[in-house]
Amino acid sequence: MRIVVAFLMGLIIVCSLIFYVEGWTDDEPSTSGEKIASEEAGTEEAADDREIAAQETDDLDEPEVEEVEEADGIHQFIGEGVERITEKFGEADRIDLTPYGYEWWIYNKNDVYLQFGVSEEKIVSVFTNDERADTAFFRVGDDYYKVNDHLQFQKEVPMGGNYVAHQFELSEEDMRIRPLASIGDVWVQVYFDTASDTVSSIRYTDQETLLLHKPYSIVYRGILPEAEPLSAEDWQLVQDGQALQILDLTNHIRERYGAQPLTWDEATAKVAYLHSEDMYRDEYFAHTSPTYGELKDRLAVESVVYELAAENIAANYPDAIEAVEGWLNSEGHRVNLLDERFTHLGVGVYRFYFTQNFITPW
Repeated sequence: MRIVVAFLMGLIIVCSLIFYVEGWTDDEPSTSGEKIASEEAGTEEAADDREIAAQETDDLDEPEVEEVEEADGIHQFIGEGVERITEKFGEADRIDLTPYGYEWWIYNKNDVYLQFGVSEEKIVSVFTNDERADTAFFRVGDDYYKVNDHLQFQKEVPMGGNYVAHQFELSEEDMRIRPLASIGDVWVQVYFDTASDTVSSIRYTDQETLLLHKPYSIVYRGILPEAEPLSAEDWQLVQDGQALQILDLTNHIRERYGAQPLTWDEATAKVAYLHSEDMYRDEYFAHTSPTYGELKDRLAVESVVYELAAENIAANYPDAIEAVEGWLNSEGHRVNLLDERFTHLGVGVYRFYFTQNFITPW
């Protein structure tokens, strides 16, 4: 039997004056952003929905994919032992658990921001959104056409090895925002900033890790690899780590565009966490909680006093990286990410619900 697992992009609905955008159904990755200029005014915006569906298919095409010649760069760490990381970069600044059975080793205090995915003492993923990183053929900030010349993006991308009956199928939106290609045995997802058509970040993975994430529609025969279920304690570690990653990624994006970095605010982070948890438990996706009200109400409960506040939310993205890239490519959320008036940030993650609250204290 051949199975299709499809991730379908939804519609963005925008209404003016006070913007209320709704595009939510169960299990669809979504983003939404809200800005409150004072305690009496607000905006809300949502984007990017994907839906998971399954059906049988009778055929599995296997188009040829041109392999890119390898060159020096951080992608060559994939498959190596962890000693390669420590030899070159020293001890990690932080180690975060993921939902996929590997850890992120975070390097954020030196000149270049890097995340190394480590599973069983082996490097399975490398990520950066830093233009100073050594990424061989292309770098963060390069334009789409230059990267495509090297990687030759295609809509149908077959896997290899034990997964020759598996093929990712990318939508037009995927091709524009986060195309997939291979460099030898390493897979690379290139995330683009659609406002400038330039590289925003780069993720390298081995094949098993890519399949665990299931980031695109996939046609396959046989089985898909699945991550082991997490305990409640491990989920908390995952959530805490992803919250800090969102702070890191947000600040590096702000640095790229000339905005000052944001300072972590613990009380605001609690507000964000409780909202993510509330959305998960009550099965809704919105800035206004049926139980706890709007952002201004939730901030007031934790005695957060502010001059300006804003909120971005997202749901059902594979991880913090995808959520942040989703916000960057949605106009309302991008405004919040880059707004120079904000000075502090609180982030809360619960399962696959993500909330970031921006504030400027009085």
